[in-house]
Amino acid sequence: MKTGKNKTNFILPLIDTSQTLRLMKKTLAVNAPNEGNLTRIFERKISKLLNVKYVVATTSGTIAMFLALKALKINKGDEVLVPNLTFPATINAVNLAGAKPILVDINKETLLFDLKKLRKKINKRTKAILTVHISGRGSNITELKKIAKRNKLKLIEDAAEAFMSKINNKFLGTFGEIGCFSFSPPKIFTTGQGGVVVTNSLKLYKKILQLKNQGRVGKTDGGEDTYASIGYNFKFTNLQSALGLSQLNNIKWRKKKLIENYKFYKKNLIENSNFKIFKFDLKKGELPLWTDIYCKKRNKLHNFLLKRGFECRYFWHPINYCKPYKQSFKNLENSKMIHGKLMWLPSSLNIKKAELFKICNLINQFNSRFNG
Repeated sequence: MKTGKNKTNFILPLIDTSQTLRLMKKTLAVNAPNEGNLTRIFERKISKLLNVKYVVATTSGTIAMFLALKALKINKGDEVLVPNLTFPATINAVNLAGAKPILVDINKETLLFDLKKLRKKINKRTKAILTVHISGRGSNITELKKIAKRNKLKLIEDAAEAFMSKINNKFLGTFGEIGCFSFSPPKIFTTGQGGVVVTNSLKLYKKILQLKNQGRVGKTDGGEDTYASIGYNFKFTNLQSALGLSQLNNIKWRKKKLIENYKFYKKNLIENSNFKIFKFDLKKGELPLWTDIYCKKRNKLHNFLLKRGFECRYFWHPINYCKPYKQSFKNLENSKMIHGKLMWLPSSLNIKKAELFKICNLINQFNSRFNG
């Protein structure tokens, strides 16, 4: 059994320590650890990579979504459609904004919104759709945009897991009014904690800037500044920007490695009615941040791999299963059907082919023994 250093982790950030420290030393040398010029460079880099006009760095992906909702004037009593399968940050952001989250079932094949069920949830109180690009998928985004436009709804993208992922040459996170990204440790690159809000609207950009900086407008020095609205302190830091910039230098290699991981699993794992890999449309530009699977005996497979030194990660519970948002599985049948059967396989940027080979052999061995 693998232990300690010999264990293959589900995910590990890949950080160039020397380059990060070089950038950090520069910012510390001029006594500027807080948000400043290096953060502006970081934002411009993201803007260029995603081909989007405006980028605002913030403290987390959760806060990015909160700011998006506030900037779009989603208020108390307004309903926001949220998928029932997501990390709780998505629905917590809606709750934080004072709006009412409405859970929508997911498609069993894509793990994204079930569009038929989503259409049925729209009523006069619905103000926004908050879609989630699970593991980097976004195959429903064009149809979602049509639905939003037809019903005069705001479309916000939780693209926390979809940085650099595309659909038809357009980056996920740039289809709706606002896109929200997270750079926590499991992502393609990390700033420790932190995220960005992206938009092509100058009006929304200015509003987000104002909201994240105590409601200030114009030049600020902390003294007799102008405060145009209620605001908050969700500033980023130059130190985080240094960490992020050091990893963005090899973002193309990172993309390539994640695709290679997924392709290896897809080629070498034997699928059947009890075990399958969720698909990514690589031709359309979807980027698999992590490789996720369905397994009827997921818990047994998880323990089987863990005992042999390979760490996987369970999917989240459906939102309606969690205590703060508890409700029955009525109209959420797909969520119920796959609950407890989803898992992410080891997907680190530094995972070796030999490790991937062993994982595939073990999974095939398990499936032959327990699912045959």
